[in-house]
This record gives sequence, structure tokens and C-alpha cells, in this order.
Amino acid sequence: MGVRATSATSVLLPIDGVWTIRVCITDADGDAVDAVPVVTVTLPAGSTATPTVETITTGEYRAEYIVGTAGRYVARVVATGYGAADFAAYAAATTAGTGMPDVDDVAVYLRESAASWATEDLQDALDAEAAAQRAVCRVGAVYPDDLRQALLRRTQRNLAMRQLPLAVPQGDAEMSSPVLPGRDPEVRRYEAPHRKLVVG
Repeated sequence: MGVRATSATSVLLPIDGVWTIRVCITDADGDAVDAVPVVTVTLPAGSTATPTVETITTGEYRAEYIVGTAGRYVARVVATGYGAADFAAYAAATTAGTGMPDVDDVAVYLRESAASWATEDLQDALDAEAAAQRAVCRVGAVYPDDLRQALLRRTQRNLAMRQLPLAVPQGDAEMSSPVLPGRDPEVRRYEAPHRKLVVG
């Protein structure tokens, strides 16, 4: 028995995107019941809204809400006598090309070491790593901060590896791995939620 979410309970949306909330309501026997719930959305500033709930079929309900400003939204779906379910959405502005990381961002990220590289080298590494990120991640209209950080770190690693053509660090072999790992753990951590699923 209870209110079960049938849509994602946590989503990232562009500003003015439609947030779709769907639930299934069942009784103690697991049978769908006719119990139209109330959906209350709390906006980033703290005010609330109550979107209209549509009945899809007995026990299946849907509400839609347009997220008009940036920030975190939460929604609570309550069916009297059957329980509740909670949802969250984060709305952010879509990222145009001018908002993507550029050479200046790379230079800031690299700090003093940026002076060691020509602008063309920075751009070349950034372009290559942006393509590599798109190949393995779902990069939507909203470019979140974790993907941005991952791309900058990818670029930093790309440049560092150029100084090690054999991927073998200099120094005492007993003090470090003879070959650098192929994947950066911080990049993996940042990109994990956005990785494309490989089937087959």
C-alpha cells in the first residue's frame, strides 16, 4: 500500500522546462485505487504552488509544473489514507556556446602553469577533451558544474601527459607507479552521473 513514484524522483531541468511528476497509488492488497492525490511544489524562494493532477487511469496520476526560475524545487505528493512521495528538481539556465569552458577558463584553472603553454595548445587540448567527454557522457542543454570541472581537469591532464610521451613518470620507480593510470579518478567521480549506458 502506498504512493509510489513512477517518474524520476530527482531531475535536472532547463529554466522554463516542464517537470512531470507521476505516481501510482495502491491499497494494502497492491490493487490500484481511485484516490486523486494533492501535489504541492515548493519553489526555490520558499513559496508553494499546487499544480493540477490528471488521472491517467485508476491509481495512476500525473502533474506537470513549469520551473520558471533557477534553483531547487521539491514536490510532495499526498494521497489521504495511502501515504506520500517526495520529488526534487533542480532548474538551471541552458548553456550556450559562449557559456562553455574556454581557453581563459583553462588558464585560470591551471594557474601559474598556464604560462608554460601557448594559447593554441590550450585550445587544442580543450577541444580534444570536450569531444572525449561528449563521447562518453550525456551532455544536455544544461551544462552542470560537475561536467565543467571534469572538462577542465581532463584538459589539465591532457597537457600534463604531453610532457610524458610514454606515460612513464620520471623519478624513483620504487616510489611511484611506472605507468600513469589511464583514467583520472576525479574525472570519473564528476562524470559518473552523466555517463552513457553501454548496452550489449
